[in-house]
Amino acid sequence: MPLIELRCAKCGKVYEELVKADGNYPKCKFCGGETGQVYSGELIVNTNKKSNCTGNCSCCGGCK
Repeated sequence: MPLIELRCAKCGKVYEELVKADGNYPKCKFCGGETGQVYSGELIVNTNKKSNCTGNCSCCGGCK
């Protein structure tokens, strides 16, 4: 079960909770309102791949 950041539509509280990965979110633990996932817009990926990337994709065909 992933740890997901939730926001209540009723009281506005934001908190983290372990939830099933089925898209059904629990009711707010503070007021019982409907909750939804908060997306921070950040994505961190560790591929353990060594790279000599210069940021100039025109010389290498882009990051893969």
